[in-house]
Amino acid sequence: MKSELDYEVVVAGGGIAGSLAATAAARHGAKTLILEESGFLGGSLTLCGTGPMMTFHAGDEQVIKGLGEELIARLKSKGLSPGHTVDSTGYTYTVTPFDAEGMKRELELMVLESGAEILYHAKIVSADVIDGTARSVTVSSLGSSITVKGKVFIDATGDAVLLKCASVPVESGRKGDGVNQPMTMNFKLSGVDINCIRSIMEEHVEIFPFLAPHEKGLEKKAVRLSFSGFQDIMKKGIESGELDIDRDIVLCFETNNPDEVIVNMTRVPRLDPLNPFDISAAETEGRRQVWEMYGFLRKHIPGFENALLLTSGPKIGVRSSGRMSGVYSITAEDILSETKFSDGIACCGYPIDIHSDGAETKTTFLRSGAYYSIPYRCLINSTVGNIMAAGRDISCTFEAHASLRVSPCCTATGQAAGTAAAIASKSGISPLDVDTDALRDILRKDGAIVE
Repeated sequence: MKSELDYEVVVAGGGIAGSLAATAAARHGAKTLILEESGFLGGSLTLCGTGPMMTFHAGDEQVIKGLGEELIARLKSKGLSPGHTVDSTGYTYTVTPFDAEGMKRELELMVLESGAEILYHAKIVSADVIDGTARSVTVSSLGSSITVKGKVFIDATGDAVLLKCASVPVESGRKGDGVNQPMTMNFKLSGVDINCIRSIMEEHVEIFPFLAPHEKGLEKKAVRLSFSGFQDIMKKGIESGELDIDRDIVLCFETNNPDEVIVNMTRVPRLDPLNPFDISAAETEGRRQVWEMYGFLRKHIPGFENALLLTSGPKIGVRSSGRMSGVYSITAEDILSETKFSDGIACCGYPIDIHSDGAETKTTFLRSGAYYSIPYRCLINSTVGNIMAAGRDISCTFEAHASLRVSPCCTATGQAAGTAAAIASKSGISPLDVDTDALRDILRKDGAIVE
């Protein structure tokens, strides 16, 4: 086994952003390697039980396409996703359910078919930076130390791990106290009577508060059901002490498989997702909440009487952690002003969705059908110019991150970062010097929406 490897583009992190960044870079001719800690791709979607993807749309208009849409089309053709369907909670426009095992394999196929290579079980331990340029990254894998040289590096770890190793400035949490959004241990149940819940939604819309200000009857249009409600039952459970959890609502999403749901209800606040001991404590607490919530749902929520726990996690879901301090940080003002940047490389219509320290979620909605673009400047930094960011750790404020952190947006920033990295590595220039007009033209040709 070689202890030194040499590539043009090196992607740290095999989540949805990293997988599609590697695919884009390799398709554009760069010798590419993706480094992933686990034994499969997909990140939060396959490792943390996160789902469905939401949202590729702004109103009736699809504003995220490109490699993300290609992925969904491939899954759909194999019966591994129903594609985009209406969000029957009324919270956003569409959701895109998928089969998690199918997602693992399809991302792997896309990466390998592009010509990129994958190194699993690779944990980043250091980065070699000389005169503001990253030369290599060292990973530990199964007791071996491997050094990987590269021309351009992309941090798609979600936690800005590579950026921190390279001493690129990284921000974490909100201003003032540095606290991040709560973490969640999602879990998956089978045997849920979805038809029962559909009937309740039709007869008692008031039980499902996100539906109230939106169009009624969304559940009839949804190929797979999403629902958010039963607040009175949850309140009684908390008041009686049966539930020891800061969660005020039942929130579930049917997967690609009928009567199988992802439960997004546990909440672990005020622990630091970048602190190993805090993460350990969060995962222990998350599993405690899973079993408590599982028993409560079976006992008290209609349709869950025969539900079976399939899986939790297996890793706790992190909403926010490390963010690169880049050339530009997109702000909440940019989002709410629906800004379309001249160097925009991705678009997003998801609201600013901040889960509070307590039970509530604070949402600031854009106008119906409105969206904003993300500038290329959020993917690059001036400290170590050949390390880019993609996905959850691009340069943004805490509030803006609460919108652009969602997986469809990560597909778009991943594709843009990978394409730019290929341009830079093949041209012998820094990502800082990539012609953004030329980049945007290439992204358009590749099916992406940039404005």
